[in-house]
Amino acid sequence: MIIERVGGLSTRNFIENYVAPRRPVVLTDAIHDWPALGRWTPSWFRKTWGDRVVRCRGAKNNAPVKLADYIDGLATSTEAAPVPYLRNVNIQTDWPELAADITPRCRFTADDWLSSRLMPKGWPRVARHLNQLFISGTGTTIPLHYDEWMMHAFISNVHGEKEFTLFPPDQTPFLYPKDDYYLVSRIPNPYHVDRDAFPLFEKAATASITIGTGESIFLPCGWWHTTRTVSPCISVSSNFVGASNWDSFVDELCTMRDRLGASRWKTPLIRTYLKTTGALLRLQPDAGHH
Repeated sequence: MIIERVGGLSTRNFIENYVAPRRPVVLTDAIHDWPALGRWTPSWFRKTWGDRVVRCRGAKNNAPVKLADYIDGLATSTEAAPVPYLRNVNIQTDWPELAADITPRCRFTADDWLSSRLMPKGWPRVARHLNQLFISGTGTTIPLHYDEWMMHAFISNVHGEKEFTLFPPDQTPFLYPKDDYYLVSRIPNPYHVDRDAFPLFEKAATASITIGTGESIFLPCGWWHTTRTVSPCISVSSNFVGASNWDSFVDELCTMRDRLGASRWKTPLIRTYLKTTGALLRLQPDAGHH
């Protein structure tokens, strides 16, 4: 399985050749006009925002730390002993001062039906056209998973290198989904797998690719993935839902509500509202093909 690396792609070609058929791809120039490129470096974050207090995934006792201290620790991060991961920081709501640096919005994620005015404000996520910030050190990894609600993911490296390892949805039987949270694998570390405990994993078809500064990767909904930071890295992610995955999004959201014990009587109402909203959005001129 080969992941293409392309540039100069039109939005229509991106949707027709990758979004609709749910094929991952690396785009080399999707964020070429972001001011963040060339500005967002670890030293810039330390100098500009060093006094900001952050919480990092994997920190002892989930203790807060000054960003300057976290940035200083990046130099010590190794594959054997990676530093904690500063991840999933909602830029538009938690760090809005950064939003101007990732403007204009990447056109490949602009057609996001979750950001439609037909969707209730703040639901199912806290902001429209939401981006998240990730800062990681060499050797940092994440659990093997696919993104919730069957959303497409678009991840851009503003600084550094990160390796992505992907598994198509049909490889799920080999990836040991958790019983209580089925979009996350039970395998503790997908880069060092206990073959005796997880013997089916070696049957899984996979592909890996490393993206560098200024590059972006499109991860279609339902694709399992994990990442490993190759060098200190700053990334921005955006999840979106459109014509190609709206029905999958609705089904997944309702299934997760029931699995997580939400009010079951609300689920049919939510499903009806979302199905109706999707039908209305499909009536838009060139819906999903901008």
